Amino acid sequence: MQQQNGKVKKLDNDFTRRREIELNNSKVTAVLSNRRKKRALIIIAIFVFFASIFLVQIVRAKVNYADVHVQIAREQKNLANQKANNKKLKSQVSQLNDKSYVEQIIRDRYYYTKPGETVYSFPNKAPKDVNDYDVK
Repeated sequence: MQQQNGKVKKLDNDFTRRREIELNNSKVTAVLSNRRKKRALIIIAIFVFFASIFLVQIVRAKVNYADVHVQIAREQKNLANQKANNKKLKSQVSQLNDKSYVEQIIRDRYYYTKPGETVYSFPNKAPKDVNDYDVK
């Protein structure tokens, strides 16, 4: 028997030795368990960190894709408007190359007449302004 604090003595038998070994083993097991828990938490934290970085990259890519998609739609609409305007201008050019159309414009807008013609102006029809050039 070993003497401990004052009058209390520790029994030295088979049961106490086994109990002491079990306590030491449980302490070692607890230390190992704590180390494993810390290691697992560190691994999970690293995984969450990289997963969040990848998630941010995916979100940024989706936002960028949406912006590009909107820009493409806007530019396609702009292209369609420009093509329509180009078609209208080509039509005007082809009309201006037609001699009879140019003659009609000159007669209507600038009040030109052929020799010997008389122009009658009616009061209910206001003359067109020279700046109101309208091609049909």
